[in-house]
Amino acid sequence: MTTVAERQTMTAQRFAEGKTWAQWAAGIEANKAKFQQNYDNFAPKPDDVAFFQAFAAKKGLKVIAIGEDWCPDVVRGMPVIAKLCALAGLDLAIFDRDKNMDLTNEFLWRHKFMCIPVVVFYDGEWNELGHWIERPAAAYQWTAELRHTLRTQGVKEEEMLPLIRDRRAGVEMDWMHDSVREWREQILWRVL
Repeated sequence: MTTVAERQTMTAQRFAEGKTWAQWAAGIEANKAKFQQNYDNFAPKPDDVAFFQAFAAKKGLKVIAIGEDWCPDVVRGMPVIAKLCALAGLDLAIFDRDKNMDLTNEFLWRHKFMCIPVVVFYDGEWNELGHWIERPAAAYQWTAELRHTLRTQGVKEEEMLPLIRDRRAGVEMDWMHDSVREWREQILWRVL
């Protein structure tokens, strides 16, 4: 477990070690077509793009993302931050989780789980503004409610995952927009 006191400071040098979206996408081995589809199909709302542009102009803004191509949450989430950064003109550095354990361990979900993707926002002086892990709250709620429904229908735990994956296809685009909303509301509004 990593405490705040043990956190390393992000620097321009370390940021430069990350990959651009194009570099990271070129190395994708699993789910390549789905990553591209999600990137192509996701269109951030114009007011979200404008918010991030204005925020960057006021505070400076650098973004890192941590992920691996085999993770379904990364398949959905990484294209969102990449597309938003591209449209808003933000600097993004992507790090592979398993090759950057120092970063990974700084952003453990519930201080113990290596969930991904992780999105971290820094100001122009490399002060962390906040971070976000894995998926939006709406996705957690939807999954919990579906699990409850499946349990009441007698579906065994080991049979649930394929059913959940099949059913979430219709709500994933909403979750993409929920992610952006959370980055705005839960992280960046607090430091304006």
